[in-house]
Amino acid sequence: MRILGPIGCLVAIFSLLVAASNVSAQAADDDIPTVAVLDFTGFMMGQGVNSAPLGKAVSSMLITELMDRPGIRVIERYRLQDLLTEQKLALSGRVDESTAVQIGKILGAQYVIHGQVTSIFDQLRMDMRAVDVETSEVVKAQKMLDKTSELLSVVVRMADSFVASLDLKTPSSRVRADAIPTRATIEFSRGVDFEDRGDTDKALEHYRNALDIHPTHRAAQRAVARLESAGEGT
Repeated sequence: MRILGPIGCLVAIFSLLVAASNVSAQAADDDIPTVAVLDFTGFMMGQGVNSAPLGKAVSSMLITELMDRPGIRVIERYRLQDLLTEQKLALSGRVDESTAVQIGKILGAQYVIHGQVTSIFDQLRMDMRAVDVETSEVVKAQKMLDKTSELLSVVVRMADSFVASLDLKTPSSRVRADAIPTRATIEFSRGVDFEDRGDTDKALEHYRNALDIHPTHRAAQRAVARLESAGEGT
């Protein structure tokens, strides 16, 4: 048996401390719940809109909002779509709790959020349900009514409501949820839809249109930055 000298002992102790720290950090990460936000079902009527995939826009905006909350890990929407494609899963129509649980297990998420949103002549209704994948329990069900221009405010309140159900704190300070012109919401919705189809040029066009109308649209800013970065890497 080899006996370590003073320096060797110090090195061994340091190595043990580093290993213990890594284990503690891993354990802490394992305690952070992962959240998946599925595309909401939804539609828009009036205001000169033929069609706009509003549900996709809501899920993207909700993911952007939740990613700023400490204590949870959120699956990026584009990564979620890739995972569903890999598993040969296609979602169409309304998602029930059993489907949400199944998808959550495949994605390795502890919570799955899904819902519906409608906008009819600037009258907005949003319904959200958050499901605990392990217990299949609905941990939060929320319905909100407002004007379509207040979509971001509704999304923020939905995020606050879900975070509160997990006994997590909402951010102490953040940028005020400004009203988003309906036209910007339409452009962003179409950008998300084109990105899903793999047409990044058209997606960027609509995301940029949304930013031209509403320069502080955070979800559109993130989408443009992500696609431009991906384009530079090709």
